[in-house]
Amino acid sequence: MSGAVKPSGAAATAVEVAVWWAALTGLWLVLVSSLDTLEYLVGAAAALLGAFAARAARRAAAGDADRGWPR
Repeated sequence: MSGAVKPSGAAATAVEVAVWWAALTGLWLVLVSSLDTLEYLVGAAAALLGAFAARAARRAAAGDADRGWPR
């Protein structure tokens, strides 16, 4: 067994969204031709929305979209 601890709940959600946000922000920075403060803020906000959408899509594809909700 490995000694790694797998985060669960809110910690796992935060880590997954942060990783998606970093990846999408990095991709946007590579593709943008000029960098201004406002452009960076808008790109970072769009990447955050994309991170939440990517997480929702991954959960839906995995079949655990309804996990945690009372029936």
